[in-house]
Amino acid sequence: MTGFVLFRIRAHRLLLTAAFLAVLLTTCVLTALVALSGSVGDASLRHALARDQGASTALVVTAHLPEEKLEAAQAAVVRGARQTFGGLPTTVRGLERSGAYALPRALQDPAADSTYPDLTHFAALDPSKVELTAGTMPGPTPGPPATARAGGPLPVALPQVAAQQLNLRPGALLTLADRVSDKPLTVRLTGLYRPVDQRDPYWTLDSLDGRGVSHLVFTTYGPLLADPSVLSSGRTSRGDTGWLVTADFAGTGVGEIGALRTAATEGIAALGKDPALAGSVDVRGDLANVLTRAERALLVSRSTLMIVALQLVLLAAYALLLVARLLTTERTAETRLLRARGASRARLAGLASLEALLLSLPAAVAAPLLAGPLVRLMTRGSVLGRLDLTLGGVPRPDVWLTA
Repeated sequence: MTGFVLFRIRAHRLLLTAAFLAVLLTTCVLTALVALSGSVGDASLRHALARDQGASTALVVTAHLPEEKLEAAQAAVVRGARQTFGGLPTTVRGLERSGAYALPRALQDPAADSTYPDLTHFAALDPSKVELTAGTMPGPTPGPPATARAGGPLPVALPQVAAQQLNLRPGALLTLADRVSDKPLTVRLTGLYRPVDQRDPYWTLDSLDGRGVSHLVFTTYGPLLADPSVLSSGRTSRGDTGWLVTADFAGTGVGEIGALRTAATEGIAALGKDPALAGSVDVRGDLANVLTRAERALLVSRSTLMIVALQLVLLAAYALLLVARLLTTERTAETRLLRARGASRARLAGLASLEALLLSLPAAVAAPLLAGPLVRLMTRGSVLGRLDLTLGGVPRPDVWLTA
C-alpha cells in the first residue's frame, strides 16, 4: 500500500508539495511561538521574582526572644524557609539588636521639640553589608567578660548620615540612657559607616531601613554598629532579633507557580505557629502575591499569543482546504477507476489517511527541533535577544504537543 501511495504522491507532486509546505510552515511557526512564549514566560517570572534584588519575595521573621532561645529559633527559621520556598536554595541572614536608648539632650537640635529625647539602639550588623567612611570597625567588649560587664565604654560605629546631623566624629564619648531602666551606658565611637547598597533586602531587618535617621514622634539615629559580643555581654538590653531569608529562583519555571504559591502560604502559616517562635514572632512574606501577579500577566500575554495562533491555524486550514479541493478534482477519474476495480470507501479513506500521515509526520518531528533555532533567529538583535531565554537542549513537552 505504501508503494501505491508514493506513486499517487508522485503523480500529483505539485499540489502535495504545496500541502506539505503549508503543514510544515504552520507547524514550525506554531511551535516556535509556543517555545518563545514558554521561554519568555520563564524569563519574565524569574525577573519578577528577582526584582528589587529579591526584596519583594524575601521572608522576614522578627521575634523578641531571650538569648538562650536564639539557637532553637534560628533552626526553626531554617526549617520554615525550606518549606516556604518549596525546597529551593535559600540564604538566611540575621540581625540582632538591643532595646531603645536615649541620646544625650546636648545633642538634640535646639529647634526640635524637647519633650521627646532622640533615640538609638545597638545592632550586630553583617560586616559585608556596611563600609567604613571614617575610623575603624568596633571590636569586641574590652577585657574579660567580668571586666566588660563591670564598666568601660562600649566600642560602636555610627552611620555617617547620623554623625553629620549630630556633629559627631570618631573618638567621641556618649552616655546613653536605657529607656526602660534609665540605666546609663557609655559608648565610644570608633568609626562611621554607611550601607554598601541601601536597596539590599538585608536592610528591611533594620527599623530605619539603612537610612541612618528616622523622624517620627521620636527622632531615631542609628543603629549603633556593635560587635555581637557587645549584645551578649549583658550590658545592653534585649531587643528584637530578625532573620531575612532569600531564595535562588534561577531554575524556577512557569509550571512551578502553583506549587510554589501553595508552599509559600502554608510555610508562612506554619512558621508563625512553630513552638520555638510562637507567641513572639512576626512573619512577613509577599511571595504568594508576587506569584499571583506574575501569573495574571502571563495569562494576558498567552491570550494575545492564542489569538495570533488561531489566525494562523485558520489561514493554514483555508490553504489546505483549497489544495484538497484541487486535488480531489484532479483525482476524480482515478477515484472512479479504483471504485470500479472494487475499492471500498474504507480502502480509499485508508489511502488518504496514509498519504496525510506521510505529509504531516515529518513536520511534527522536524518543527519542535527547529523551534529553538527559529526563535533565536527571530529574537536576534531585538530586546528579547537580551533576555535569559532557555532555547537550547531538548524541546519542551508543550512544544511537542503543539506539533
